[in-house]
Amino acid sequence: MNTQQGQPYIQGDHQVQPAPQDSVACLKFAPNKDLFLAAAWDNSVSVYQYQKAGAEIRSNPLMQMTQNPHTGGVLSACWSPDSSKIFTGSVDKQGKAWDLATQQVVQFAQHDAPIKCVHWIEAHNMVVTASWDKTLKYWSMNQLGSGTPTATVNLPERVYAMDVKGDYAVVATADKQIHVFDVRQSPQAPMKSHPSPLRHQIRTVSLFTDKRGYAIGSIEGRVQITHIQDNEASKNFAFKCHRDQTTQDVYAVNSIVFHPQHGTFCTAGSDGTFNFWDKDAKQRLKGFPRLQNSISSADFSYGGDIFAYAVGYDWSKGYDQQNRTNESIWLHPIVQESEVKPKKP
Repeated sequence: MNTQQGQPYIQGDHQVQPAPQDSVACLKFAPNKDLFLAAAWDNSVSVYQYQKAGAEIRSNPLMQMTQNPHTGGVLSACWSPDSSKIFTGSVDKQGKAWDLATQQVVQFAQHDAPIKCVHWIEAHNMVVTASWDKTLKYWSMNQLGSGTPTATVNLPERVYAMDVKGDYAVVATADKQIHVFDVRQSPQAPMKSHPSPLRHQIRTVSLFTDKRGYAIGSIEGRVQITHIQDNEASKNFAFKCHRDQTTQDVYAVNSIVFHPQHGTFCTAGSDGTFNFWDKDAKQRLKGFPRLQNSISSADFSYGGDIFAYAVGYDWSKGYDQQNRTNESIWLHPIVQESEVKPKKP
C-alpha cells in the first residue's frame, strides 16, 4: 500500500457524501441544473445535487444508475444539453443512456474494446464514443438503442483522451497524434492531424472556452497550449507543472478543464495538487496544497463558481503501489473571483 505526503483536505472545501467505493474516473457538472455526476471504477454512476450560498456549499446524493448498470469501471460520462439524460462509456465496452426522469437505462453503443470517452455533439444531436478499439462512433438521438452507429471513424491508434466543444472535437491517440475535427462540417474526417509536441503519452485534452485552441496534458508533468488556426501558431507554448522540486519527481497531468466564463483553466495531477492558470498571461493564478492522493478528475460548474475534484488513485504507479487513502469528492467554492479571473495586461 502506497501513501503520499499531503494534507487530508483543503480548508473551506465541501466533502461530498457518500463517495463511490473506488476511484472516480469522471466528474461532470450538468450544463444548466445544479447537479453533477461521478463515474467510477466500482462500475457506478452517481448523481448529486448541490446548493451554494456565498462560501458555503451543501450537497446530497440524488440517484444512482441501478437499472441495467455497467459491469466494468465507468471511464467517461456526459450530459444531454437539457440535463435530463446521462451518457456513459465503460470498460465493459458498452455505452449507456440513462434517462433521469424515468430511471430507464438503455445500451446505445458497443465497441470491441473499452470506451474511453463519451461526448455530446450539439450540431448533430448525437453522442460520440471513442474507444481503445481505435474507432470513434457517432450515435443519433433519433435512433438511440438501435445498436447501429450513424457513422464510424477508424483511427490509427487507441483513443486516450478527447474533448468536444461547439463545432470542434480534439482526439488524442496512443501514438501521440492529435486529430482535430470540425464536427459540424465533416465529423468523419479530421480537418488536421499532427504529432503531439509533447514527448510523452497524452493523458488529457481540453478545448479553450472560446474554442480557438486546446490544451493537452502528458504523463510527464507538462502542458501544451495549441491554437487550431495556423495564423495563431505563434501563440502556442508548453510549460512544466505537477513536479516536486525537492525530489525531482514528475507526475501526470490527469485533468485539464477551462473556466466557462473567464477562459482560464485548471490542471490537476497525480501529485495530489491542482492549480488555476491564465494561458494568455502565461501565469499561475493560484496553487493549492498537496493532498494525500492523486486528483483523478475535475470540473467547473456551469456558473463557474464551484470547482469539483475527485481525490483517489489514478493507477499511475500500477497495481502494486495502489493508494486507497482518502478516496473522496470535494467541491471548492470560488469566492474570490481573482482565483479564476485573467490577469490584466
